[in-house]
Amino acid sequence: MSLWEERAARNEALFREVNEQVRSLSGEFGAAASEVSFVCECSDDACAERLRLALGVYETVRSNPRRFFVVPGHEGGFEHVVERAAGYFVVEKEGDAARVAEQTDPRS
Repeated sequence: MSLWEERAARNEALFREVNEQVRSLSGEFGAAASEVSFVCECSDDACAERLRLALGVYETVRSNPRRFFVVPGHEGGFEHVVERAAGYFVVEKEGDAARVAEQTDPRS
């Protein structure tokens, strides 16, 4: 794995951790049935784009540590799109990036 790939995978893991905090706070404030605004989990550390997701969709994707949410067009070279929806894609990491995703999964 190149240094750039390692850094990109760690950026994505960091965004996932931010979204886990967003998810936790949304439950505390009674947003369980509505959509919540999450950050894009792409590899660009300067990305500030947001995604609106139903919590059920968020939980389904979070059940697989290799899967992340990204804004369409933000998918990278070491992942493939597994789902396309209005306003977001679900990508699954491959190779070394998948290993980093699994190792940094806050739910493991």
